[in-house]
Amino acid sequence: MTEAGIHLFIGFRGVSLEEELRYLIREYRPGGIILFKRNIEGRDQLKALVSNAQALAIEEIKRPLLFAIDQEGGAVQRLSPYFNTIPSAKDLAGQGREAVRRWAAISSADLLEVGIQINLAPVLDIVAEDRAHFMGSRSFGSTPATVSDLGNAWIQTLQANRISATAKHFPGLGLADLDPHYFTPVIRDEKMGSFMEHMAPFQSAIKAGVNCVMTSHAVYRAVDNAHPATLSPEICRRWLRERFGFRGVLFADDLDMAAISENYSPEDVVCLGLSCSTDFFLLCQKSESIEPMHRALVDQLDKKPALRALHFDSIRRIRMLTRFHFPDLE
Repeated sequence: MTEAGIHLFIGFRGVSLEEELRYLIREYRPGGIILFKRNIEGRDQLKALVSNAQALAIEEIKRPLLFAIDQEGGAVQRLSPYFNTIPSAKDLAGQGREAVRRWAAISSADLLEVGIQINLAPVLDIVAEDRAHFMGSRSFGSTPATVSDLGNAWIQTLQANRISATAKHFPGLGLADLDPHYFTPVIRDEKMGSFMEHMAPFQSAIKAGVNCVMTSHAVYRAVDNAHPATLSPEICRRWLRERFGFRGVLFADDLDMAAISENYSPEDVVCLGLSCSTDFFLLCQKSESIEPMHRALVDQLDKKPALRALHFDSIRRIRMLTRFHFPDLE
């Protein structure tokens, strides 16, 4: 299927279109590109990179690309040091809601300047005050009310400035002991009350109109004992879509992380992911992961009518997001 690649949101090596990105766009026709520090050497260079990639996409695949970046603040901000340096979520929480709004506006201006449409932030994971945690300074706080309030301030400011926000990592990593970059976290608390508490900021973000949500790779035994949230139709479709009413774009967090790449084949990821109503499959770190994932998308969409129906539903959501950023697009 010629549009199978639209579900791919890919990283690449290099700082110009010519090094690797031209080939990836032409060969796999992705829906979007994620940028990292390895791709950035300055303002003018980044503007040229994004502009040249968009021109190629319009010429070759007849639609614009969506560009995304992790610009949370603190330890996770890819534009530094060439753009404004944003305080961490923890530091912003200490400064209050107006500081969150102010820095979200500053971040939006930086992203708009270079043609990036999506900020993969804010983090809405709740982290207990007395607990050392791998999310650490990336969290706005230890209570659903605080994280919801500050997260919504970030979301509403970004989107008022035409940058899509991304609530992550649904349904919350605050109870996880392990980092999914390296392991599969298993959240063994079987009490639904804890599960609901950690989902509360995401429910609030959906009510606030967040454009995008990103999943967690943790296993939540209270809800699905078999699959991590990224590949759990129970969590993503039944909770996020049906119960919370999310109609926006769903990102599967980086599939190159060990929690997914060491436990699932590309075919498994495609079948489960589309069944979850996933729109974009992130492949951030390994270019060699892109071809098998693209092949699996093409093969599974050709073979399975039920997946094709979900694929067309997803394309409608992706097009709505694209129109938000490119309103003049026919």
